[in-house]
Parts: sequence; structure tokens; C-alpha cells
Amino acid sequence: MSFIDLARNRFSCRAFAERAVEPEKVMMVLEAGRIAPTAVNGQPVIVKVLESPEALKKIRGITRMAYNAPVVLMVCYDDNKVYTPTTYMDNFKSGIMDSSIIATSMMMQATDLGLATLWARGFNAAHIEHEFGFPENIKLACLLDIGYADPVNGVPSPRHDLRKPMNEFAEEM
Repeated sequence: MSFIDLARNRFSCRAFAERAVEPEKVMMVLEAGRIAPTAVNGQPVIVKVLESPEALKKIRGITRMAYNAPVVLMVCYDDNKVYTPTTYMDNFKSGIMDSSIIATSMMMQATDLGLATLWARGFNAAHIEHEFGFPENIKLACLLDIGYADPVNGVPSPRHDLRKPMNEFAEEM
């Protein structure tokens, strides 16, 4: 499938089948994240893989954003290692941006492997960080739920294909 078709077909899945994801597919998804670009190649991102029944029960008890996926990736960054340019006056730090790039690469790789995903951020990150015992410098950027879509309920939202026209998206300067 071409990349543009992959991008068009990928959707936010909120219902996953009760089917395990093959370990080799999980590793391919993680590899796509590992090789993704980050600001100045600083690589401050850490991905915590939740697959055990205990870890999945814990995250599902904290937030509904795990949607019963058989694999939940916690995409985090080390706030002590993010790129923070000294020449800017806007307090930019690359943690969220780097995490987003990596999550996108993993999400698209999962889609290419026939898996469904949900990029989730509707939760209190500080609460999850506390419950999982993160050190203070490790920040949770998002969850990436991965699994096989439920054949009945794991379908795109009715809003999936609604996109503004190109002339409203891209402006020539």
C-alpha cells in the first residue's frame, strides 16, 4: 500500500478484538519508533510496553483511554534529555514534539502490519506517572493503544473522512 493510502486508511480504533498481537509485530512497531527522528537526534523518548495482564489491568483502572487494547505503549520522554535551545526566547522543549514524531511512526507501522491503533491523551498524565512510579524527570506524552480491530465495533468514526479542503489547510505565503 502506498503511504498516502496507509495514511487515509488509518483510523482511531476504540474497540479491539480479544486477540494477542504477535511479538514480532510489537517489535517492528517499536523499531519504527526507535529509528524515528528526534530534535538534534537527542533520543529522549522512552516507550513503556504494557502487555502483561497486571500492567493492562492497572492502566485500564486509571483511564478508559486503554480501550481494552492488548498492547498499550506509554510514550514518554526524559525531561532532562530533551532539546532546549538556548537561543530561543519562547521556552521551547522538544519532549512532546519528539514523542509525537515517534508515536506517529509507530502508529503508521502498526497500521501497515494490519493492526489498529488509538493515539490517546484524554487522561491526567501526572496521575498515571505517579501510579506507575515514574521518576520526576520522566513525562508521559501519550498512550498508543495497539491491537486488532474488533470486527463489529472497531470501525472508523463517522467523522473520519471529514477533512477541510486543501486551500484551507495549506496557505501560500
